[in-house]
Amino acid sequence: MADQIGPTGQDVEYLARREAQERMAAEQSADPSARRAHRALAEQYARRLRMPPVRAV
Repeated sequence: MADQIGPTGQDVEYLARREAQERMAAEQSADPSARRAHRALAEQYARRLRMPPVRAV
């Protein structure tokens, strides 16, 4: 069981990959609402990437 909160190791790779995929999907979407949804998802992944790893109490 992990004793840290925040992305580490494979989590960072996954989150970065998903952020990039969502940004690409936003660029390729013809529908404005789909673009907004993809951008929002990308930003959620980016926020999680910025979370510093901290020890769980």
